[in-house]
Amino acid sequence: MTQTLAPPMPSPSVQPALFDVLARSWRLDAPVASIVMDRKGKTAAFALADGRVALAPLEDPDSALKRMRVEADTGRSTIRPREKPVAAPVLTEPLAEGAAFLAPSGVLGFVSGSRDGRLHRVTPRGQIIALTRKSEPLSALASDGQGRLAIARDGQTSLHAEEGMERLFGLLTPGSAHALAFAPDGQSLAVMTEHAVFLWHPGHRSARHALAGRQALHFSPDGHWLAAAGGDGFWLLRLSDGRVARLGRFRAAPASVAFSGAANAVFASGAFRVAGWSLAAPPFDDEADGALRSGKPGLVLVERIAAHPARDLVAFGMADGAVGIAQAGRADEMALRHADGSSITALTWSADGTHLAIGTAQGDAALVTLPPQLFK
Repeated sequence: MTQTLAPPMPSPSVQPALFDVLARSWRLDAPVASIVMDRKGKTAAFALADGRVALAPLEDPDSALKRMRVEADTGRSTIRPREKPVAAPVLTEPLAEGAAFLAPSGVLGFVSGSRDGRLHRVTPRGQIIALTRKSEPLSALASDGQGRLAIARDGQTSLHAEEGMERLFGLLTPGSAHALAFAPDGQSLAVMTEHAVFLWHPGHRSARHALAGRQALHFSPDGHWLAAAGGDGFWLLRLSDGRVARLGRFRAAPASVAFSGAANAVFASGAFRVAGWSLAAPPFDDEADGALRSGKPGLVLVERIAAHPARDLVAFGMADGAVGIAQAGRADEMALRHADGSSITALTWSADGTHLAIGTAQGDAALVTLPPQLFK
């Protein structure tokens, strides 16, 4: 069902700004490189540029959901200011040289990887458990969330059982993989190298596509499409027939791509508004085909995109630190976080769409709880 964005709530003239009453926010003293939610949907992990990982529970004792009140006479919803202090996140020791690769563990918490080859399980409480001390460098890491890990090393991607790290299958590639992604059903793995993308069904032969990039790979929720940013734009691969759309009219190279199941669309950063295309009319022949103009155009570039898991809404983070939410294909948008001069570097929804996690270049991390009343 299509929904619209409600007017910002509560009114800034009556209560603090929207972000202040909805968010828990922390300064972590290192840029946030990525954010991952655990398989159980209870913990967010922020990978920091200095190799540490910050862990924060999604459950909040003083959540905005508990502080909301609906006035009986007018039906107007308000949220009282937070009364309890925000608990600090758990910070691990440095687990990597630079930002750690993070993936949800199929056992507990998260799996952390370092370019020097170390792998650890990180529990939601910050306990560190070594999975391997192999010194061979790794270049990418992915988890199917069900107990299998894909690990890319020089010239080979291997599939392992997380428990015991038994090697199950291997795929030889020309050079190291820069990105890995499991299909939604977990039966296949996309492996992206400098010059090609391999669609691999472990135990069977792989299919090679002349596509490349260095950003993350993304499957659509239904598993019918694959996309990644590369060069000055991004490519979109329809898996049923191998047809490719290449989109390159961006002000800056896209740093993120996201699929929306609810809107049946794909979105990318790198423009002065949310750029998107309908998958019902894919832009195979012309970039204008199926184009969705979402949100309002501005003077600051969109740096990060995250599609809501259930609604036709897209969160966007700007180069100046502002964050908003737009409705797919509509000008409606809701300002969520004000600009502070520090670029948004990570943006992720929780699986149930209740929480939006935000990370910035100056080391701010936040979890925003969004009551359903914000969306009509």
